[in-house]
Amino acid sequence: MNKIYKIPKTKYINPPEEYLNASLYPNFQDALETFKDKMLHNIKSGTSASYYKFGDGDYYFLNQIPKGSAKPGRRALKKSYEELDIQPFLEGYLKNDQYATLITSANMVKFQEMFSQPLDVPSEVIYGLISNKWLFENSKCKIGIIGAKPKLKIIQKLMKFEQYQDYLKIDSFNDYIHIDQNFTCDNLNKTKDKLYKQLRKSDSDLFLLGVGHVKSGLLHELKNIKPAVYLDIGIGVDAIAGLVNIYRPYFGEWNNFKINNSRYLYRNLDILINNFGSLGNTVELK
Repeated sequence: MNKIYKIPKTKYINPPEEYLNASLYPNFQDALETFKDKMLHNIKSGTSASYYKFGDGDYYFLNQIPKGSAKPGRRALKKSYEELDIQPFLEGYLKNDQYATLITSANMVKFQEMFSQPLDVPSEVIYGLISNKWLFENSKCKIGIIGAKPKLKIIQKLMKFEQYQDYLKIDSFNDYIHIDQNFTCDNLNKTKDKLYKQLRKSDSDLFLLGVGHVKSGLLHELKNIKPAVYLDIGIGVDAIAGLVNIYRPYFGEWNNFKINNSRYLYRNLDILINNFGSLGNTVELK
């Protein structure tokens, strides 16, 4: 990997060869510092904003291509695309404040097809600042998490351990806002109602979310329900729950923490792990 794409205290295992090329995204380090400054400014000034992270799964979902996580019955939806009202998603994803995607050519081609604006921040930057805990250490605000209920239950348990607090460089999360783990796109209004009822009672300044493709229909509205900064971190939520594949960008040195004698927490989880080895160095908390 070219030094341009390095982020301190992170490791990207087996990155695509494109990252050897400095011209792939020559302003990467500038983008890294700009994002850090913007996040801290937004939080300090109380400026609400939504950051939408675009991936290939979002591309497939918005174009109604039954592939990967966008395949009916797999994760995001159970309905067929013929049954799904896709319009709120197609209108909603374009109403956010900032946009991110991976800088590889395959992702950038999809991004340029779907957006009539330049990229605001590489997704690599977001992953890196979760992985090296910069965001936790420097935001100095109340942080909430929005994600699938089973993963949030795990995070709540993990955060009771001082060892994990020290690892994340944060004493606690202020709010846990949950949605269903699967098929949240089938009934967008139901998902919104469940989320909004919780959000109205919250008082976090920054929300980290990983909610899958349903974000296209609701992320842009969240700041109107509860003014705050909403940052889509995707599989970053899995990392905080101790469930991330270390071959994901910039999570190569991440320690996945587990809770001893708590198998019930890990049953029926929908996670992106191919095999046990991809969890890397696991730390058991007792």
